[in-house]
Amino acid sequence: MSQNRVLLCALSSALLFVGGLLFAARAGHALAAIPPADGKAEADQEVLKMNAECNDAELRGDVAAMDNCETPDFTHIHANGMVEHKAEYLKGVGSGAHKFLALDLSDVHVRSYGATAIIEEHMHLRADNSGRIADVNNLVMTVWTKEQGKWREAAWMAVGLPGSRSAALQSK
Repeated sequence: MSQNRVLLCALSSALLFVGGLLFAARAGHALAAIPPADGKAEADQEVLKMNAECNDAELRGDVAAMDNCETPDFTHIHANGMVEHKAEYLKGVGSGAHKFLALDLSDVHVRSYGATAIIEEHMHLRADNSGRIADVNNLVMTVWTKEQGKWREAAWMAVGLPGSRSAALQSK
């Protein structure tokens, strides 16, 4: 009986050891799936860089570059509540109906979550909208998504701050 007990203890120990190895292997795979903190910082920097490049393209009126910055289903919500989808918005920029004169950003913050990121910023914008000058201060939120290895803008929404002068109130 003592020999059976020794075999039983050895078998139990072996099963516990193998079970522990399997658990450790699965835990290692699960931990590997969590991006390291420096990976998040890298994603944040990539999104901030793309945001700056896309804002520069908008300021230049570079519709081709803007098209490349945005997802096919991009939505642009103006501070006055007007909603434009990608084709409409790019058409307005390309035709000169939306001509940006100045675009200054401050208090820019980014939060990334894997393949999604949100940028919040304060924007001072001067624009010529079909002969009417807008001088506005907005809070802006932009949603970014990483598609095929590239960050692209999916949605942009502005909320006007007090003291902004809309295009409807000023003429050239």
